[in-house]
Amino acid sequence: MNNLPALLEPAAKRCCPGSTPTPIRPSAMATTSLKLSDELKQRAASAAEELGVSPHAFMVEAIRSATDKAEQRGAFVAQAQAARDDMLRGSSGVDKAAAHDYLRRRIADKTATPPEPTSWQK
Repeated sequence: MNNLPALLEPAAKRCCPGSTPTPIRPSAMATTSLKLSDELKQRAASAAEELGVSPHAFMVEAIRSATDKAEQRGAFVAQAQAARDDMLRGSSGVDKAAAHDYLRRRIADKTATPPEPTSWQK
């Protein structure tokens, strides 16, 4: 969020000295309201002031960041599930202990050889 002021600068317009920069918004933006505790609202306002942005811009960035993280986590979980499904359809894999041993050796010796997959089905 440290780059937030720089992102807002080009769009910021001041109507008079001392006013808060407000990004120019496209007319197609939706409006929503948030109910915040007084304590959280004050914390957000203080953090926004420290960053030099409006509380609104701070909250928009926080929601965007949380949304990005949730989407990334969802993609990671989907990728892990797909890898698990592929492994279950296959007939071989790398033993957990062998994988851990390889990773330890890899940290110590960049030329460590990965373990060979073995049959896990009985």
